[in-house]
Amino acid sequence: MGTMKQRPLFLSLVAVGALTGLASAQEVDLSDIGYVLGSEEAPITVVEMGDFACSACALFHQTTWRDILAEYIEEGTVVWRHVPFVLGFPKGDDATKAAECAADQGQYWEMHDVLFARQAHWTEPRNPKDTLVGYAAELGLDVEAFETCYDKNHGKDRTKRANRAAKELGVRATPTFYINGFRIQGALPTEAFREILTSLSAPSSR
Repeated sequence: MGTMKQRPLFLSLVAVGALTGLASAQEVDLSDIGYVLGSEEAPITVVEMGDFACSACALFHQTTWRDILAEYIEEGTVVWRHVPFVLGFPKGDDATKAAECAADQGQYWEMHDVLFARQAHWTEPRNPKDTLVGYAAELGLDVEAFETCYDKNHGKDRTKRANRAAKELGVRATPTFYINGFRIQGALPTEAFREILTSLSAPSSR
C-alpha cells in the first residue's frame, strides 16, 4: 500500500469545537503531514492522530482498522490520513523515527503495520534501534540508508509539524480521530466505527 498526493486539508477548530469546547476560528493545515490511503474522491475524510507506542492505538489497528480498510477505504468511501506524532509514550519517538525513515523509502504503511502488530516486541528493550532496524530488513528496505536516516532523524521536521498540529488541535489522548471534521476519541470497536461511517456515507448526510 502506498501514499498519494492529496488535496489541501484543513481542520477547523470551529468544526471540532462542538465536541471539544474549542472556540477559536483558527484552521489547522494538515496538507503536508501524515500519510494517506484511499481515493481523493471519497466522501468521508478521516484523520487519525496517533502515537505508535500507544496501546489503545495498537488495539485499534490490530482489530477495527482491518475492517475499515477493507470495507470503506479500499471500497472508495473513506480517505484516511494517519498523522504520527509523539504524545509522550515511552519509545514512541523511536518508532516515529522508524516510520518516517520507512516513508523515505516508500514503505510507511508497511512499517506502520509492523509497529502496531509488534508493539509489545519493540517496546521491551531499553534501546529499540536494533529491533526497528530488523523490521526494516524484513521489509526489504535499504538498511544502511534506513539506519543513517534513523541516527540523523531525517524525519524530525515532519514530526515537529505533526506535534504542532496535535497541539493546535488540542489532542491530549490517542487515538484521536477527526471524521469529516468532528472529533472522536478512543479505540472504537468495529461496529461503532461502522455505524458512524455508514451514517455519514448515506445520501442524506452528504
